[in-house]
Amino acid sequence: MESKENSKKNSKSKFTSTSILKNALHDAEMLLAHAAEYGIEVELKHIKAVVDAKAKEQSESWTEEDEINLWQAYQTISKLVQPVTIDSIRASSEKEEELRGIFAKLFNIKRRRSLVRRSVRWYSGFALISMLFMLALQIYSLQGTKYLSNLEAGMKRLSEIEDRTQQLVLMNSNDRSISMEQDQLSAEMDEKIQEVESNIQLLESWLDFTYNIWSKSPKHIHENMKASAADVSYGPPDFTETGGTTKNIVIIQQAKSLLIILNQYILPLMYGLLGGFAFVLRSLASETKSMTYTAVSNIKFALRIHLGALAGLVVGFLWGDISSSSFGMANSFSPLAVAFIAGYSVEFMFRLFDSIIGAKDEKKGNDSVKGSK
Repeated sequence: MESKENSKKNSKSKFTSTSILKNALHDAEMLLAHAAEYGIEVELKHIKAVVDAKAKEQSESWTEEDEINLWQAYQTISKLVQPVTIDSIRASSEKEEELRGIFAKLFNIKRRRSLVRRSVRWYSGFALISMLFMLALQIYSLQGTKYLSNLEAGMKRLSEIEDRTQQLVLMNSNDRSISMEQDQLSAEMDEKIQEVESNIQLLESWLDFTYNIWSKSPKHIHENMKASAADVSYGPPDFTETGGTTKNIVIIQQAKSLLIILNQYILPLMYGLLGGFAFVLRSLASETKSMTYTAVSNIKFALRIHLGALAGLVVGFLWGDISSSSFGMANSFSPLAVAFIAGYSVEFMFRLFDSIIGAKDEKKGNDSVKGSK
């Protein structure tokens, strides 16, 4: 009688394992394997609990005590391997994937991939593309800046030569030194005129890339201006005969506008984006090394990249206020360097803005005190 009652009790205590319990057993095995690989000591009773649970799972003879022991072992091992978690172990574990294609199927070629490996390739690839695009824009901007600065320096020198020539005309023309200086200035003027004309042509070629994207060609603008001038009976005399001058003015104005757009908006945005990618790649390398990368990290990294681009753009918008603030470090950096730092460290940007706001509030307070006096 007693044996029958015991058998009934044992049969009642046995139950079928659920999917949650099976997943917990699999996860506990993965945590135990990680602890063994990295030399983390685990008590024998917890190891035995996982091993017994696996044997009970295969024989389908689970009991309440087995489940309790498994959950206790799972909890203890999870604490021992922190900051590593089961999610980070899954993200780092590699799985074999079959490649598509005739040769892959013919030779049964497979590759081992993991979530962290895919993330590293994705972020590295996009960072490389962004860096190359930013480099092309930077080179393009430097070329335009160089052409424009050479043009302005040449025009300034031409103006100085003209002023000096007029001064020499009023002096005694019989002086040999004056005539020699006039000859030198005349030769230098011819050279500077050629230099200015060549820089104008270089600027026009530099602007060819942007025509019909955000502006029209100088020739098209000049033709419209000639047509408008022909329709009216007033205006500057001989306007239709000054095509070269009008064209040069259009080229210079368009070059200045494009350089402002590149240096104050597009390039700071790209530098901020690159700073965000630099932060993500550095964090990804650290998390990969410590095996703390999880699938949730992708959300954090994506937001950080967007914040980096936004921080760079904001620095471009507010660079005038930033450079004039009392934040001493900002004065020693260029706006593009500050945009990169803001993209890499968003906290730096917030500290910078707090300094600007504090400086403005302090200035308003001083002004109000002076006004009250």
